[in-house]
Amino acid sequence: MKKLLAVAVVMLAALTSSKLYAQDDYKKFSLGIGLEAALPVGNLSNAYSFGGGATIRATIGLDASSAFTITSGALAFAPKDLGGGYKLKTQVNIPIKAGYRYMLSDNFYAIGEAGVTIAKTYASNGSGGTVSASGSSFTYAPGIGLKLGGVDLSVRYEGYSGAGFIGGRLGFNF
Repeated sequence: MKKLLAVAVVMLAALTSSKLYAQDDYKKFSLGIGLEAALPVGNLSNAYSFGGGATIRATIGLDASSAFTITSGALAFAPKDLGGGYKLKTQVNIPIKAGYRYMLSDNFYAIGEAGVTIAKTYASNGSGGTVSASGSSFTYAPGIGLKLGGVDLSVRYEGYSGAGFIGGRLGFNF
C-alpha cells in the first residue's frame, strides 16, 4: 500500500510540475466543435440505449492553467423497444452549461460544468401520429480530458433529475 501511495504521489508531481514553470503565452479565447457519444445511466437507461450529437464550446483563458467554459449543443438518444404497443421515439437534449477547466499538466485537464438541459421526448400516439413532451432540469458535468494541439478528447458524467449519461467528446478547437 505504501509503494502504491508513493507511486501515485510521484506521478501526480510529474503531471503537475510542468505547470510550475509555465509561461504566460496561453490562448485567451478558443472555439471548438465536438462530436459526442453518450451511454445512458440511471432512469435514462430504462428507455434509451445510446446517444450522440454535437456541441460547441467557447473557452476563455483566465491564465496559463485555467479557463472559463461555455458549452451547448444537441444530443439525441435512441429508444429501446419497450413492448406493449408503446412506441417511444427519440429524445433530444439541449444542454446549456458554463464551467471551469483546470490544466493538471500541459495536456491533461479537469473540467466541471453546470447549467440547464432542455429535453424534448417524442413518442407515437398509436394512430400514426407523434406526440411530444418537453421539460428542463439542472445539469452538472464533471470530467477529465486530454488536449493535443487543436484536438480535445474528454470523458464526463453528465447528470440531471435522477438520470444521466457517461459522455465522450472528440473536439476540434480553433
